[in-house]
Amino acid sequence: MRSTDPRQLAAAAFEKHFGGLPETAAFAPGRVNLLGEHTDYNGGFVLPMALERLGVGIAAARGDAPGKVELFSSTFDAVRTRTIDEGRAGDWSDYVLGCLKSACAEEIAASGIRIALATTLPMGAGLSSSAALEVATLKAASELFGRKADPVSVAVEAQAVENGFVGMPCGIMDQFASSVGTPGMALFLNTRTLEYAPAPSIPGYRFVIVGSGVSHQLTEDGYATRVAECRQACNLLEVAMLSDLGVDALGGTPGFPELLHRRVRHIVTENQRVHDGLEALRTADAGVFGRLMLESHISQKDDYEITVAETDAIVETAIALGACGARQTGGGFGGSVLALVADGDLEAWADKLTATLPHTTMIAIV
Repeated sequence: MRSTDPRQLAAAAFEKHFGGLPETAAFAPGRVNLLGEHTDYNGGFVLPMALERLGVGIAAARGDAPGKVELFSSTFDAVRTRTIDEGRAGDWSDYVLGCLKSACAEEIAASGIRIALATTLPMGAGLSSSAALEVATLKAASELFGRKADPVSVAVEAQAVENGFVGMPCGIMDQFASSVGTPGMALFLNTRTLEYAPAPSIPGYRFVIVGSGVSHQLTEDGYATRVAECRQACNLLEVAMLSDLGVDALGGTPGFPELLHRRVRHIVTENQRVHDGLEALRTADAGVFGRLMLESHISQKDDYEITVAETDAIVETAIALGACGARQTGGGFGGSVLALVADGDLEAWADKLTATLPHTTMIAIV
């Protein structure tokens, strides 16, 4: 039987491609976000969950030429040969190269490196495959060259690589969930202070990740636009980050642009939803948590304008078929929908959803 362990898949890919065994292998999970969308780059609160068995495996060994970076992706069946002193090239290898340059450029300049990667995450599903790739690369490189790195430092370094080398202005939620989170357990995170705490699940209920069939990989311009809009709002409101604002700041400012007002309203109310959602998890209140999920989706749709017709339809259908709550999860413009469903209804609910919306896929139940 073929292994589903990303580490083993990466090691097998390494041996097949390079003709030898790797010196080390590392794994980093993807994540699903329960509540808190686009709040992380605004210094706000998030409630992600690292995924079990869904993530990125990296197998690595020293190379045979100084400065040479040889990469093989079993997922894309693609080979890239880079050098450690190169800049951004504009494809998937940038995520790996940027991490290698950050973590161990001197060592690779001396020995070179060979890397094979494998993923069990569906591409474009909004489950943070890029962050998992960064975290797994940093973990593998640190182990290969005998460097110690604590999980929080790895998350910070991975975000810096994505911001500075890859050029994506993301917050730290994805990298933090992948590096620090415990698979299968929700994590409350203050993205401004990096204070975090585990959050419980709700007995008798499961979260279901539903793929929409619409890849969110086409959203980088939209994502960057939302970041820029938030920065513009901060400048006009004279605050450092939108997380400085409370719900009492939503009364409106004379002359403040309506579009920016809606963007601010999403961030402020979403921050409050994360706090309320954490309390709902702690009190095992599925009804409240489900309501917050739906409110989050509506806010993403109307105020932040990052949903698509396909994810809107999944949310509407999921609720109509009996889910307690549902929302688009991830960066937006497609990807996946997360639904909260009672254990006893799960099988029938999933069958009805896929029958009603044949383009959907059941990615995972967590």
